[in-house]
Amino acid sequence: MSVRLCVIEYMGKEPIPDVPAVTRFIREVIGCNCPDAVFQHIEIQRGSSAVKGCSADCELRIGKRLLIVITSEPVAKLSPHLAEVIAEGKRARDDRNFSRFRLVVQTGKPADESEEFFRAFESVPNNDERTHLHVLGKGEVPDFFSHAPHAR
Repeated sequence: MSVRLCVIEYMGKEPIPDVPAVTRFIREVIGCNCPDAVFQHIEIQRGSSAVKGCSADCELRIGKRLLIVITSEPVAKLSPHLAEVIAEGKRARDDRNFSRFRLVVQTGKPADESEEFFRAFESVPNNDERTHLHVLGKGEVPDFFSHAPHAR
């Protein structure tokens, strides 16, 4: 896959995002089959403007179709607030006209923590097929800024 023109927006003076790392993560790790054209517009920021119910590592907005929030908040701390976080993400998705919202939770023990957490996600009121939860090991989420030149 090759990305020809890519518009990248970022907040402040952070490094420019690593587009191949973002694309690999979305396609290979979380399994989104977005068409190539979606990757021509990538916005990324540290923290999240969409979700306030948990601490967010970063937020990715891909092709104005895919809204992803990544958090390292421990599953035990996030579980009691999961319905609120999902509702915030869905509201941001709908208000900003995105097609999908994906919450990615990084953890040191994804196998141990994911089963019960997915059950909690399935029981969230008003959950829909355009909202997804991913529980990943810390090594599965790249540093989206690590290999790019710094902005000036």
